[in-house]
Amino acid sequence: MAYALTTGDYLRRRLRPLAMRLRLRDTLLLASRTLWIGAAGFALVQIAGRLLPIPDLLLWSLVPPLFWILVILGYLIVRPLPLPRVAQRVDSALDLRERLATALELSRRAEQEPLDEQQQADARAHADTLRPRMLPLRIDRRPLLLAIVPLAIGLASALLPNPQDRVLQERAAVQQSVNQTAGQIHQIQQQIAQDQTLTPEQRAQLEKELADLERKLRENPGNREQALADLSTAEARLQQRLDPSADARRAALEQLARNLQGLSGQQPNQRPSIGDAADQLNQLAQQIDKLTPEQRQQLAQNLGQQAAQMAQSDPQTAQSLSNAAQALQQGNIQQAQQSLNQAAQSAQQAQQQQAQQQALQQSLSQVQQGRQNIAQAGQQGQQAQSGQQGQQGQQGQQGQQGQQGQQGQQGQQGQQGQQGQQGQQGQQGQSQQGQGGGNGQGGNPQARRRAGSRQQRPGLPALQPQQPDWTSRPGAGPARSERRDAGSAGPE
Repeated sequence: MAYALTTGDYLRRRLRPLAMRLRLRDTLLLASRTLWIGAAGFALVQIAGRLLPIPDLLLWSLVPPLFWILVILGYLIVRPLPLPRVAQRVDSALDLRERLATALELSRRAEQEPLDEQQQADARAHADTLRPRMLPLRIDRRPLLLAIVPLAIGLASALLPNPQDRVLQERAAVQQSVNQTAGQIHQIQQQIAQDQTLTPEQRAQLEKELADLERKLRENPGNREQALADLSTAEARLQQRLDPSADARRAALEQLARNLQGLSGQQPNQRPSIGDAADQLNQLAQQIDKLTPEQRQQLAQNLGQQAAQMAQSDPQTAQSLSNAAQALQQGNIQQAQQSLNQAAQSAQQAQQQQAQQQALQQSLSQVQQGRQNIAQAGQQGQQAQSGQQGQQGQQGQQGQQGQQGQQGQQGQQGQQGQQGQQGQQGQQGQSQQGQGGGNGQGGNPQARRRAGSRQQRPGLPALQPQQPDWTSRPGAGPARSERRDAGSAGPE
C-alpha cells in the first residue's frame, strides 16, 4: 500500500511539468486560431475613425487587441486542468496506452493486488523517461496567416493621414473657444453682481440669464452648431430687453442738464450725466420761491421749451416739466416745486434704466463677440493650409511658365541665328554675282553703256544677272562655265 501511494505521488510530481507544457501548448494553439479577432477589432476601429471623428483613436483601436490578450492570459492561467486529464492526454500524445491514467486510478485503491503493483511499476518506469519537450508546441498556421490581412489594414490606417484629424482639430479649437467664452460670461456676471447702480431685481434677472448661458457652454462637448444656437438664443433675449429709445432719452436728459446749468449761472458741462439733470431739477425746485416774477415767467418759457423737446424721447419727464411751466405761469409755486421734484425722480429712474441698458449692452456685446469667435474657431488653420497650397500651386505654375519662356527664348535665338547665317550666305552670293557682272561689263563696251544708262535712271532698279543653282543638277555647272570662258576667249 505504501509502495502504491508513493508511486501515485511520484506520478503526480512528474505530471505537473507536463501539465504546464499542455497549458502553454493549448494557449498557443488558441492564440494562433483567434489572433484575427483582435486584429479585426483593431482594423474596424481604425476604419470607423476614418468615417467618424473619434478622439484618441489610437487608444480606442488598441482596446480589442488588449482584450484579446487578457482572454488569452486568462485561458493560460485560470483554465482548470486536473492531473487525471493530464495523464490521459500524455498517454494519448505519447502512445503510452493509458499507463499513466490507469496507474493514477489504481493508486487511489485501498487494497492493492499483485497485478496492480506490476502495472504501477511499469507506469513509474515510463514516467521516469518523460520530459516536457516531448510534447511539441502547436500553432495553426492558416488562421495565423489570415490575421495578417486585418492587421496590415489597421496599421496602414493608423500610419496614413486621417481626414478626420482636421475635424478633431476644429472641434478642439471650438471647445477651447467655447470655454473662453464661458469664462468671459462668468466675468460679466461678477461685474454685474458688484454693480450697485442696478436694482436687486435687475441684477438677479441678468445673473440668471448669464448663468444659464454659461452652464450650457460648459456642458458643450465642442459642437459648434449647438454653441451658436445657445448664444443666438441668449442674444435674442437680451435684445428684447433693450430699449430702442434709451439713447435718445439719455441725450435729452443730458441736454436738459446743460440748459439748467446755464440757467443757474453755472458753466455748462460738455459731458453731463443723467444724475446731473436730477440734481439740477432738485436745486431748481428749492430755489424757485426765491425768483422774481419775471424770472419765473422766463423759467416757465424755458421749461415749456424743454418739455416740447423731450416730448418724444422722455414723455414722463416732459409732462412733469410742462406741469411745472403751467404752474409757474399761474403763480402756483408749490405745484411747480412738486412737478420739478417729479421730474427729478423721473430722471433718477431714467438713470437706473440707463445703467441697466449699459449692463445689457455690455452682456450683449460679449455674447456677440463670443459667437463670432466660436464661428471662426478652427477655420483659420484650414484657410492657412489652403493658402499655402495655393501659393505652392502658383509657384509651380510660375516655374513652368519660366521654363517655357526660357525654352521659347532659346528657340527664337536659334531661329534668329539660322536666319542670320542664311542672310550672310545670301549677301555673299550677291556680292559674287555683282563681281561677275562687273567683269562682264568691263570686257564689253555695249554692256558698260547699258549699265550707265540704268544708273542715270533712278526710277528703274538695276538688274542683276541671276546665278544658276548648280546644286540642283550636279555636274552641270563646270560645263557651262567652260563654255562661257571659251566664248569670251574667242574674239581675242
